[in-house]
Amino acid sequence: MKYLIGIALLMGIISCSNNDDNPVVVDNASINGAWRPFKYEFRGKSIVLNDCEDKGTLLINADFSGAYDRYETAASGNCNLSDSFVGKWNYDNLYNVLTLTYTEDGATKTMKKEVQSYSNTELRIHDSSKNLDNVPGNDDAILVFRKE
Repeated sequence: MKYLIGIALLMGIISCSNNDDNPVVVDNASINGAWRPFKYEFRGKSIVLNDCEDKGTLLINADFSGAYDRYETAASGNCNLSDSFVGKWNYDNLYNVLTLTYTEDGATKTMKKEVQSYSNTELRIHDSSKNLDNVPGNDDAILVFRKE
């Protein structure tokens, strides 16, 4: 009898444990929509994007067609489109990966983004494309998008 009570308690403790690795998704939230980058979250700080960077878009249509555009400020100070891809999105709920398959110069390519979480108003993805601390290679941050 003590054995059965012990197993029941252990199962209760395990089922109530907190797992922060799982993304938080609001019920009935849709990843579809037009998303605009807003800020980076890096080492406990919020870094708001400049006027050029926040021109970017991540578009995911209901049929999962869409696009990704990213802007950067050039050394000259001009705002340049640095990446632009049009293709088909896929969202893997199990691994929380958003994948865009597109064609460039006749070759099929993919771009993958790890999703931390999303809701009806906010999409949070892991991003290491920007040097946020002037030390290359260690800038794993969260790029926060807002739904338009």
